[in-house]
Amino acid sequence: QYSAALVYNSDSRPFSAVCFCNRAAAHQALGQLTDAIADCSLAMVLDANYPKAISRRATLYEMIRDHGQSANDLRKLISLLQKQGNKPGVSPKVFNKHSDLKQARARLVSAEDEARKDTPLNFYLILGVEPSCSPADIKKAYRKAALRHHPDKATQLLVRNENADDGFWRDVVKEVYADADHLFKMIGEAYNILSDPDKREEYDIEENLRNASRRAYKGRSTPRSPEQHYRRHYEGGFNPRHWQSAGQSNKGAPRSRWAGYEYSDDYW
Repeated sequence: QYSAALVYNSDSRPFSAVCFCNRAAAHQALGQLTDAIADCSLAMVLDANYPKAISRRATLYEMIRDHGQSANDLRKLISLLQKQGNKPGVSPKVFNKHSDLKQARARLVSAEDEARKDTPLNFYLILGVEPSCSPADIKKAYRKAALRHHPDKATQLLVRNENADDGFWRDVVKEVYADADHLFKMIGEAYNILSDPDKREEYDIEENLRNASRRAYKGRSTPRSPEQHYRRHYEGGFNPRHWQSAGQSNKGAPRSRWAGYEYSDDYW
């Protein structure tokens, strides 16, 4: 119903930003990460002072391994939190619980460290397909994503309030186009690799090696890092493949797909 709310309540840009950010959470839970990133981008241009949208997009970029973009968003988040922390009248409870600068800075250190490794993007997550999918599935997913996220169509998701000043909307269109262009290029890169049998085979081999290394590292007895703690509590650290296989409990009884994806009301 977020889409309907956006159509019928376009007068308030902060309200529209919340709708886009909440819809992004729904896309994320369904494994539709490019859709989630696009909605976070729209939320951010509508309300530049909305930390949840910035934080969520940083996490989404981290999930597809675009660590450079994740680091850029975390720098924005840190700057915003510093400004909000210096403003009188900000609730200490909200600020300390959800916007702790130490956690944001720890996440930035981690993102910058990962960016230096220059790890390839997670092309399967970008297209929203499984590694076992067929070439036909990849082609279908690419066409859908490319059509949906073409930069020329990105601003069509915004319902313009006729009372808003033209200068604001010019800036919005420019920023939305830039964000969509980056997303569109990632989608194209993913298709370029996964649609070529030889490139895909080489990519899959490298992915298997990375996954094996990651599993070996997780097998060690290491404490949870600050950024992992933050994501666990506030962003979920979602893996769509885990979610898709979690529709049943151990006893076979169905459970809510939204279990574990709840956010505190005082932060929206």
